[in-house]
Amino acid sequence: MRLRYLPHYDGQIEVFSAEHPDRHLGTAYLAEEATLEQRRELSAVREKKARALKADLKAAEKLRRTRYTATTTPDVPRPRHAVTGQQAQAEVARAKATDLAARALPDLIPPRDPPAGWTRPRPASAIRPHPDTAPHPPAPDDTDVIAPASQTEE
Repeated sequence: MRLRYLPHYDGQIEVFSAEHPDRHLGTAYLAEEATLEQRRELSAVREKKARALKADLKAAEKLRRTRYTATTTPDVPRPRHAVTGQQAQAEVARAKATDLAARALPDLIPPRDPPAGWTRPRPASAIRPHPDTAPHPPAPDDTDVIAPASQTEE
């Protein structure tokens, strides 16, 4: 089965056969389509969010911009770096308090655990040896083992 979305028909999908691309199987309609009122409300929410993000961007750009000290005579511009320790701490704390993962993926739904009957991968600790584990010495019947230098010089 092959689906083809026609953008000019809102909420409809034309369904075609995968074996016979010319064979039209019918039209599928979106189940539980949002009402006009719900779509308008959603649009308003998205517009409000866009305005808030634009305001945040404008404020961040303003804070990032270099500011210069005031002067009454012509002079070389001097950047103003005056900020109190409390202001710096407060801004750093706000930045650290922001959970970037939640902000990037606000509607992420974590996957459910697989059913109990499914085989699960072994933990990485069971697959990889620990670095503190010494390698096994070669077996005495190995013929390609090089003898220590003290034995070959005799």
